[in-house]
Amino acid sequence: MPLFSSLPENALPGDRARRRGALYLLLAPIATLIAIPLFLNLYPLWASVISLDGIAFVLVATLFGAIASIAPIASIAGWLLALWYGVESVFMARERRTPTTDIIITSIGLVAWFLPALGLLALAVLTSRDPLQAPNAYWQEIGYKLTGAGVLAWLAWRYWRGKLRRKTDM
Repeated sequence: MPLFSSLPENALPGDRARRRGALYLLLAPIATLIAIPLFLNLYPLWASVISLDGIAFVLVATLFGAIASIAPIASIAGWLLALWYGVESVFMARERRTPTTDIIITSIGLVAWFLPALGLLALAVLTSRDPLQAPNAYWQEIGYKLTGAGVLAWLAWRYWRGKLRRKTDM
C-alpha cells in the first residue's frame, strides 16, 4: 500500500492508523535532521544573525527563533505520534496481517511507555545525595522518585493491560 495514495472509503481502521503512523515516521526524521544541526551550531548561527541590522535582523532572528522552537517539538511529537499510531494499528482490524512488524512495533511501544518509570527508578537508585549529611532529604528524594516511577508504571500498565488482553482474546 503506497504511502501517498488515497485510501479507499471502506478502509479498515488499522490500515488508516498504520498509514498515519508511517506518515509521521516519514516526517519525524526530517524535523530531527533540522533540529540537530541547528542546536549543534547554535552559537555560530546566532553570531551571524546578531551581526545583522534593522529589519533584516528582526526577520532573521524571528525565523531563527521559530525554527529553534518548532523543530525539536515537531521531532519529538513526530516520533511519539508514529509510535502511537503504529501501536494502535496493531490492535485494530487491518486488511492484511504483518506479525513481525506488529511484534517490533509492540516491543518498541512497551519500552517507550515504561521507559519514564524505569528512568525514575534508576534515578532513585543512583541518587547523588549523601544519606549521612541530610537523612530526611535523602529519603524524601528517594520516596518522591519511587512514587513518580510507580505512578508512571501504573499508567503504562493501565494502557497496555487493555491492549494485550484484547489481543490475546482475538
